[in-house]
Amino acid sequence: MKMFLFYADVDIFKKIKVALASIVQTLFAEEVRLLDLEPSNAQQILGTQDQSLHYAPKIESSVPAVRYLGREPHHVLEDIYLARQYHGQDGLGGYLYGYNIPDIAKTERKRPDGDLRGAYNYIAGNGQEIKVQYWDDGTGFHQIDNVPLILPKQVDDSPEVKAAKAKFFARWNEEAQRNSQPISDPYDNQKYDAHALFNPKGNNQIDYTGQYSENQDVISPTTRSPQYQQQQQYQPKQYQQPRDEDEDTTGPPRGFFYSYDYPVGIIVKEEGLVRSGELKDVYNTNRANLESRLARGAEPSGSSQTGYLYVKK
Repeated sequence: MKMFLFYADVDIFKKIKVALASIVQTLFAEEVRLLDLEPSNAQQILGTQDQSLHYAPKIESSVPAVRYLGREPHHVLEDIYLARQYHGQDGLGGYLYGYNIPDIAKTERKRPDGDLRGAYNYIAGNGQEIKVQYWDDGTGFHQIDNVPLILPKQVDDSPEVKAAKAKFFARWNEEAQRNSQPISDPYDNQKYDAHALFNPKGNNQIDYTGQYSENQDVISPTTRSPQYQQQQQYQPKQYQQPRDEDEDTTGPPRGFFYSYDYPVGIIVKEEGLVRSGELKDVYNTNRANLESRLARGAEPSGSSQTGYLYVKK
């Protein structure tokens, strides 16, 4: 897989990056990385991206592979799709991201002023293609779609539910009728003195102002010496996080953009369990083939342009 790195350390490179961004992505669609961009350059690059929604295209059919289904390895056949994803930011709050896989495609763009636009398509379980567009222009979130509208439908109670409801409401009415009758106060004919109960005569009374009664030789907190009070005051410790002198936390905003393609396999047929020892043989054979191609300076693609290496049964 090819990889292209660009660094904006020189002014002339900044202009070249903007001009070559779309050309590079067209000619070398496998992977693009634009790093350390000026915000204005990043915004221009984000604005030139293709945000059309399309599913990952199929590039190969019925490719043999070994996959774990549950806890056991199986021989399978896969259809291979070329998926893609991209992401970029301008350093000022704006961003762009999106992806497409075999049954989902999504894109979203937000500008530094807060304007947001996005859309996604996907294939529902019944085979219907759902299309959604959404946006936030400062007046709230909005969405339009073709999702089928499902209206609520009244469900009739079964005989068992009707019987349970009748029993419940009968008991409810019974308790409501009982609670509607006044209840006599159990303390109406009794002299109930809570103060006398909890403060019997003869007990020493406590003065909660800080001193006990006069017959107790106890020092009140209010009569302690100023030196003692000063010693008892809590002095929080001053702690300051050590700072790295070389750390730059106030640098200028920078942007970036990347995009890359990658293969995705969808199992279309299962062809039985892998026999004992066969999985290790597949691994060793693939490793030997890969090392041989790398030694010759060739890309590890084998007979498949997606980079899949396999051993037929």
